[in-house]
Amino acid sequence: MIMLIYPPTGELYQRGEDRCQINVSKSTANTIRACNDLGYISATLNPRHKVFLKDYQGEKLTVEDLLGDVKAQNPDFIFISTTNGSIFRDLEIIKKIKSVKSDVIVLLKGSLFFNLEADALNKMAENLDGLDNADYLIFGESEFIVAPLLNAHFNGGLENIQGIACKKNGKWTPNPVTSWCEDVDSLPFPDRYKMNNALYINPETDEPMATITTSRGCPFSCIYCLSPKISGKKNRKRSPENIFQELQDCVQNHNITNFFFRSDTFTTDKNQVLELCRLINESGLKINWVATSRVDTINEEMLKEMKRAGCSMLAIGFESGSDESLKKMKKNITAEQNLQAAKLCKSAGIKIFGYYLMGLPWETKQHLKETEDLIFKTDADFIEVSIIVPYKHTELYDMTIGKLHDENVLLGKDSYKDPQVGTEFVSHKELDRFRKEILRKYYLRPSYIFKTLTQKGLKPSTLLHYIKYGLKMLKNTIM
Repeated sequence: MIMLIYPPTGELYQRGEDRCQINVSKSTANTIRACNDLGYISATLNPRHKVFLKDYQGEKLTVEDLLGDVKAQNPDFIFISTTNGSIFRDLEIIKKIKSVKSDVIVLLKGSLFFNLEADALNKMAENLDGLDNADYLIFGESEFIVAPLLNAHFNGGLENIQGIACKKNGKWTPNPVTSWCEDVDSLPFPDRYKMNNALYINPETDEPMATITTSRGCPFSCIYCLSPKISGKKNRKRSPENIFQELQDCVQNHNITNFFFRSDTFTTDKNQVLELCRLINESGLKINWVATSRVDTINEEMLKEMKRAGCSMLAIGFESGSDESLKKMKKNITAEQNLQAAKLCKSAGIKIFGYYLMGLPWETKQHLKETEDLIFKTDADFIEVSIIVPYKHTELYDMTIGKLHDENVLLGKDSYKDPQVGTEFVSHKELDRFRKEILRKYYLRPSYIFKTLTQKGLKPSTLLHYIKYGLKMLKNTIM
């Protein structure tokens, strides 16, 4: 028996996406997404292993609930998905699990451990009290790793499995990731029969929302992003036919018609997008979906076909209104391109969820003012503004460690609530105040409130979600 879990740590984290591990509870408009990593693992293990799957954080359950299930299920293995922000609390939970079942084998997944040399991993372990209660660390794509790992645990061959670390003579010994699976169509669909699909809601429709992974890997070079490291630079695409089959499965077998298309950039491959849209349109499948994009990968034709196929919103990383910052962060776009992309989306009738960053090491108050100006000019339907965290393995980490941050800056930190150092010119206190002021000014504009409340087809349940998120925004930006 194996338990696959998101542990109950009091706050909601985006645990299934290693490149984006935000504290959802402290964010403005983000929602938790489906536990696809757990679902994929369950699908690869069945029917050889008995599987128990539960998202304790999503169900708002307690540690006592988890420990009760451990006693009742008596698992041989427990797989736990952790994040940088929740790692200390997760390790405390693992201690408690071991106290009620000392012989359970704990598999702990987290990009925090990705491809560290043995010395660096063991040095990190010294700062993570309780990490030794884990038996395996998983830092590769867990969907492809857990099934062969369990086989190797019983039959030998652990040294041949990339993306894991195990203990030898009391020390962690990592097997680095050197390649990624090219045949991403080979994965079965996530086991949605075991996932509590009702937990993951599209606030716009108040209906269950499934996450569909459409590709893996990122060919771009943004200095703050983990994706090219943890998923590779190659865009490993699923075929449109395979994606469409999963959509049909969700509609026919799980009554889900709302989707988040998860990829590092959904619109990178125009042909893949247009072919998937063609399959949806010609099938008559009536669905609603959201996807991610860059401003330099969309055009009028693509957006028109996406809208016809059910796309209601694009999540776009505008990041900054400063051309200097956009260049230095290697985003390779301009502030003008940001504005043009926003216009294209609005013309196509597609809503925008705009993402913006601040706190890059060179930023001055003038850079922040340029970003603030862009935020109001793009006038997205929803926005999120983050104070950047320098993830290990990124260029940003190399630029700031030893200068602005110490080596263990990530441990237990997230971008919405924990003290950071700030930039060379702006303190973290000033950044935090600036971020909160922008969010309040943006969402409390009479014009924004009027536009939101008078939009066509607004449902009472959606209005309630808007009120809930508005209250959360106020709470998180006033405190």
